Amino acid sequence: MSGSCMVGIDPGERWIGVARSTAGSSLALPVGTLDRSACGQSTDEVARALESLLGGDDIIGLVVGAPLRPDGEEDEQAAAFRVFGEGIAAAMGIECFTQNERFTSLSREPVSRERSTQRGRKARRPGARSAARRRRDHERSHAESAARILQRWLDERPGLQVPQRTGDG
Repeated sequence: MSGSCMVGIDPGERWIGVARSTAGSSLALPVGTLDRSACGQSTDEVARALESLLGGDDIIGLVVGAPLRPDGEEDEQAAAFRVFGEGIAAAMGIECFTQNERFTSLSREPVSRERSTQRGRKARRPGARSAARRRRDHERSHAESAARILQRWLDERPGLQVPQRTGDG
């Protein structure tokens, strides 16, 4: 194993954004995105895909983003995200923490649907993003949201650094 890390996830219906903070650090970095349709719907399958994405790092804790109500209480969706995170953590044998994810997703300006026609086919207007680029940007935004969730969790614990796991784990 290459090191210990704390992992943050931004669960969604299709994508799960993933971020991590390594031992000795209090900085969260985006790692990538899991496609739920590719890794499976069960928490065991998601846990295996998460471990694979992190490439052998020793995961010591999981922070799951849950959209709490303005009063700080859980609604149905937040409870579902918490339970989902707890299931993944249980499958990995680690502790799960819930972090309010309100306002962690960045909004983007909508892209105009106007298209120009060039030689009988649709062409992107100058500066427009291709479908593949929009998908990559969308996937990246989930990982960046996961990093903001994990960073917020770390920031609420001043002086905390991800501990190195001791023993056989």
